[in-house]
Amino acid sequence: MTESVVPWGAHLLTPAVELFIDAFNTAPWNDEWTVASASRRLRDLQATPGFEGAALLTDGEVTAFIGGYRQRWWDDTDHFYIAELAVRRAVHRAGYGTRLLRAFIDGLVGVSTYYLLTEADGPAHAFYVKAGFRPARRQGVMTMSAAPAP
Repeated sequence: MTESVVPWGAHLLTPAVELFIDAFNTAPWNDEWTVASASRRLRDLQATPGFEGAALLTDGEVTAFIGGYRQRWWDDTDHFYIAELAVRRAVHRAGYGTRLLRAFIDGLVGVSTYYLLTEADGPAHAFYVKAGFRPARRQGVMTMSAAPAP
């Protein structure tokens, strides 16, 4: 088995879309991504200023991917928002996500803080805590649904 972490490129979009649907359309998320909606989400992410991403290839196939973007902070440091990390369902809990996350973070230069949003108390939350993340001390997530169209 050959494993490598490669920088994100447009050529990875199609296999990443397939993996995204595989990972998020089942428990615990139970989303309803389609090829069209997942493609748009990942194309929009890669078009975000400051975007960086990577994929973990196993024998040439995308097993996991990660993507996010840098944001300059008030103290002139870069913070990095991890927007997506997905691992093929068939290999969950086999260390692929951990290896990709570590390699990706180790490869980012000049980042002082990493942050992300994830479901509270779910398996992804436990994964990130084990990887060294913690709940933010001063910040929380606020949401509001849009008013229905008239």
